[in-house]
Amino acid sequence: MLPNFSFEEPLWNDKYTVVGIDEVGRGAFAGPVGIGGVVFPPNLSDLEKQKLLSLGINDSKKLSPEKREYLAEIIKEKCFSYNISFINVETINRIGIGKAAYMGMREVAKSINYKLRTTNLYLLIDAFEIPGLNIPQKGIIHGDTLSISIAAASIIAKVERDLLMDKLGIDFPEYGFQANKGYGTVKHRQAISRFGVSTNHRTDFCKKTVSSL
Repeated sequence: MLPNFSFEEPLWNDKYTVVGIDEVGRGAFAGPVGIGGVVFPPNLSDLEKQKLLSLGINDSKKLSPEKREYLAEIIKEKCFSYNISFINVETINRIGIGKAAYMGMREVAKSINYKLRTTNLYLLIDAFEIPGLNIPQKGIIHGDTLSISIAAASIIAKVERDLLMDKLGIDFPEYGFQANKGYGTVKHRQAISRFGVSTNHRTDFCKKTVSSL
C-alpha cells in the first residue's frame, strides 16, 4: 500500500496548511544531512488527488534513482510550496547528527512558513517531532510510507542530496561517493581505512568504522 492523504485530509478540513517533512542521509558516513519539506494544495479535487496517488510517490528508499528524479520534478511542479535544507558535515561533527537534523527541519519549516505567510501551518514529520518549534506538529512512525506529503519530501531531498554526493565524488574519487552516496558500504569503509577521512566525513561515524576493520 502506497502513502496517501489520510493524514492530510482531516487537517485540511480544520483549515491547516500541511507540510510533510523528512530527512535523508542521517546514517551516512559522509556528506550533509538533507531535509525536505512539501506542501500540497489543500483544495485538491478528488481527481487531482487520484492523479498524484497514481504516480507511485513512496518512501524514497523504495524507489529507483530514475523514478525518484522523475517524481521530484512532478512534485515540485504540482505542490503548493517546497523547501530543501542541508546541514553540512562541519556542523554535524560539532553538534551531532540528531541536533543537526533538527536544525535542518526547523529551517525548512520556518522557510515555508515565511514564504506562505500563514498562521495555520501544521507539520507532519517522519518519526520525530521537532523540538524548539512553536508550530503544531505530529511525528509519524514510518511516515514516509503513510503520508504522501512526507514521502514527497523524502524524494525531493534524496534527489538533491544524491546530486551533491555525485559532485563530491568527482573531487574525492577514492571514496566512491557516486556509488555509495556517503553511506558505509564495505568499499567505502575500506577506503576510509586506507586513505583516512576527508573533510566530507563525519568523524564520529568513521572512527568507529576504522577501528572495526
